[in-house]
Amino acid sequence: MMDALFSFFTAHPTVFTLLTIFIIIAILYFILSKFIKLAVLLLIVILLAGGANLLSDPASMPGKIKQNAQTFITGGKQIWHTVSGLWKDANDIADRVQKAPEEINASLKTAKEKTGKSGDSVNRKKSVPEKHPAAK
Repeated sequence: MMDALFSFFTAHPTVFTLLTIFIIIAILYFILSKFIKLAVLLLIVILLAGGANLLSDPASMPGKIKQNAQTFITGGKQIWHTVSGLWKDANDIADRVQKAPEEINASLKTAKEKTGKSGDSVNRKKSVPEKHPAAK
């Protein structure tokens, strides 16, 4: 079986090349299928929106294009402002998280100094819970 397949591909190198290219494209498609599906879906949505605008009133299409472009630019600026604000907030939170262990260590150190205790369990007595009056 394998010998027949091998002899066929040696006799027809073009078929072997096309089959190899097809397999590579299939593998890449399965790897990148999520991205391809998203791009195709976005393209379809854009074409449908543009077609709906064109069909509703084809006479004023240049004005609509200008208005849609302005709406897109304004929306893009708003999204950029929101995303940059989120980025700034995320950086502030990351800075606070980095400083938190230092602040906790400093507060523990000052607490030890104020109480005069080391916080070690060596000098501590084990506490024995009191029995309930009904259990006596």
